[in-house]
Amino acid sequence: MHNNRISFLAMVILLFVFLILSGCDSNDDLVTEQVEPEELVESDPEPEFEEATDEPEPEALEPIEKTIEIEQWQPMRLIIPAIDVDLICLGDGDVFDEELLDQGPTHFQMSDLPSTEKGNVAFAGMWKFFSDIDDLEEGDEIYLDVDEYRFIYKVIWEEVVDNYDWGPIDTTEHPSITLQTSYPFYAENPDYRFNIRGELREVVKIPSN
Repeated sequence: MHNNRISFLAMVILLFVFLILSGCDSNDDLVTEQVEPEELVESDPEPEFEEATDEPEPEALEPIEKTIEIEQWQPMRLIIPAIDVDLICLGDGDVFDEELLDQGPTHFQMSDLPSTEKGNVAFAGMWKFFSDIDDLEEGDEIYLDVDEYRFIYKVIWEEVVDNYDWGPIDTTEHPSITLQTSYPFYAENPDYRFNIRGELREVVKIPSN
């Protein structure tokens, strides 16, 4: 009986060992294929986007430090931003010529030409050109473009004078501009003249369009 148990136990052990060995053989028979990584294809690099930048600010106009004197008449452009005036001024003619005055503001031939030293450049203009001139206030700017320069004046006063008072267009020690039109504005035969005076603040190069 004892021998039978030993024999039975030996058989169980042999069967267990057989099963283990069979499992190892089956694992050896398995072929595992090594999957090669796909060949890497170089792709175009993603475009680099530059950071958005603010629009560059317009270049500041540098004041002209040298002396500027316009020595003979040449075409001039009068710009008054506050009242939307942008006109070509006339000269080399009789300021009392109505046909000339009808074309635009006309330079008083007895007044001065633009300068950074002294003098008063004066223009007569019909009411149709200077219809809002009385809306100008102290400190408003008046631009006079001539040659390659912009003369920048600032309004300092307004004045109504008699038709025969030529004081407002006299030469001044400080470089100035005077704009004159008839007054009362809508009168057919006005007895007075309305004047706006501006004093020169600086001269810059004419901005390019």
